[in-house]
Amino acid sequence: MDKKLKILVVDDEPEIRDLFKMLLEEDGHVVQVAENGKIGVDLFKTSFFDVVLLDVHMPVMTGPVALTEIKKHKPSQKVVIFSSSSDPDLKFEKEAEKLGAFTCLFKPVSIEEILSILEKATK
Repeated sequence: MDKKLKILVVDDEPEIRDLFKMLLEEDGHVVQVAENGKIGVDLFKTSFFDVVLLDVHMPVMTGPVALTEIKKHKPSQKVVIFSSSSDPDLKFEKEAEKLGAFTCLFKPVSIEEILSILEKATK
């Protein structure tokens, strides 16, 4: 991808946050991280991001609740939801897409898949 993006990664798992940050920064992007939805929403409200990568299942504030807050603040914001759900009904994921998520990806996800989605989201 030629365009360098400012990306917010919101995930309660430190390994996932660190991995996304490292891989995306290696591709030249500027990455900020947050450990839960509340911190992510607070960061979002004070900064500009091209894309938000948001985990569905988090303590303090779930992904769908954070997505709702982000969309209230900036309806056009591109938000990619990530899930490691084994819930066969995909309740949270379906809710997130109804709330305006760009797409929902399931962990584990490859860096190639993430970069492809980022390119589509920022066209």
